[in-house]
Amino acid sequence: MLTHVALPAQGAEAARATVQATLHAAVGTADWADELGGQLTWMAHQGIGSASLHVSPADLGPIEVRITVHANDASVWFGAAQADTRAALQQALPRLRELFAAQGMALADTGVFREPPREAPQRGATAAAPSGSADAGIERTQAVSAPAHATVGLVDLYA
Repeated sequence: MLTHVALPAQGAEAARATVQATLHAAVGTADWADELGGQLTWMAHQGIGSASLHVSPADLGPIEVRITVHANDASVWFGAAQADTRAALQQALPRLRELFAAQGMALADTGVFREPPREAPQRGATAAAPSGSADAGIERTQAVSAPAHATVGLVDLYA
């Protein structure tokens, strides 16, 4: 069951609106992946660019989401402070791809980060992980043409 706390405006205002929603299924379950996918496909169809998703149990959230849609390709970037939540997001990606496909869209680019994404990169743009988010759980489904670079403290990491 999806609960939309804030309904978005239409048009260009919708892309700037941040939706607040609650996912009631427990994080990491099949029902949770379906509920998350329903929320994301709804956002994509409404032209909503960002959301803060509250999860169950509450100590595993929130999840910050940035989404962009170009033609029928969606790019979705997640920020979650809890490692268990990031792992659940990674595990949900195949199901999310299925749910997007059922809606006539491709989940082209995804990223799961420790910090909230500032904004989803434009389609085809090379993106580096936000500072401080070098994490073994990061997944990108689009090939990146240049090495990803993240700065963590005083150590530079190259992937």
